[in-house]
Amino acid sequence: MRAKSLLGGALLAGLMSLSTAHANTITLTGTVRDFNSYGTTHNGVAGHPDFESHVSDDRGIVKSTLGADGKPVYNSADYNPTVSSAASFYQWYHDDASVNRTGSVSINLNQIGPNLYQYSSNSFFPIDNQLLAQTTMGHNFGFTTEWHTQFTYNSAANSNFTFKGDDDVWVFINGKLAIDLGGVHGEETASVDLNSFAAGAGMNNGGTYRLDIFQAERHTSGSNFTMTTSLALAPSNVPEPATLGLMGLGLFGLVAARRRRRA
Repeated sequence: MRAKSLLGGALLAGLMSLSTAHANTITLTGTVRDFNSYGTTHNGVAGHPDFESHVSDDRGIVKSTLGADGKPVYNSADYNPTVSSAASFYQWYHDDASVNRTGSVSINLNQIGPNLYQYSSNSFFPIDNQLLAQTTMGHNFGFTTEWHTQFTYNSAANSNFTFKGDDDVWVFINGKLAIDLGGVHGEETASVDLNSFAAGAGMNNGGTYRLDIFQAERHTSGSNFTMTTSLALAPSNVPEPATLGLMGLGLFGLVAARRRRRA
């Protein structure tokens, strides 16, 4: 059991060390889901009622804690003028062939200062002419993205995370809501200071925690996406806990087999 624990820890440490191996760029790979506009049918798929429909700032769409599946949970206790129902919101971040198609999307956070990384685009259209491929004003304006990574909390680093863009954005740290920019709106900005956030989120100095980012582009005519952080993020997708455990057990079995051959 101790060997398994050591190997699991070593694997996680190896994943985290990759964030420093790419000092100039951190690459994050996430999931994108494509939706058609409300009241339309394109490529045999009906439009979604929450896309190209209402326009309004709409804070409080999601609950303050991620669900058991690692996705935002609709806050039915709040009034949400830009969301039709809990069922329609569930489709934003879950595969559903009746309303969406799924792909992957990668972004590069480039170093813009000492321990400071940024991805910035004022024309964020990652799936133009892809998936459902519905085009309005020359672009695909109906999609959601989600990104999952990890970082080690260092209180001495005074780390922060800032998002500027449109439309909806929710950032969760250690499963707790840190930024709420919900709604269909123009470019808006919100930041989280990790030292101020840590205590309420159950974070301890030196601990490793998840960062989960959920975004939606739901309306014409712009799509802005700027992510700036001093967190040492692990590049690409970090495996889900279950996957990480299986990888650790696989390494344990490999080491055990080698030991048996040497005996």
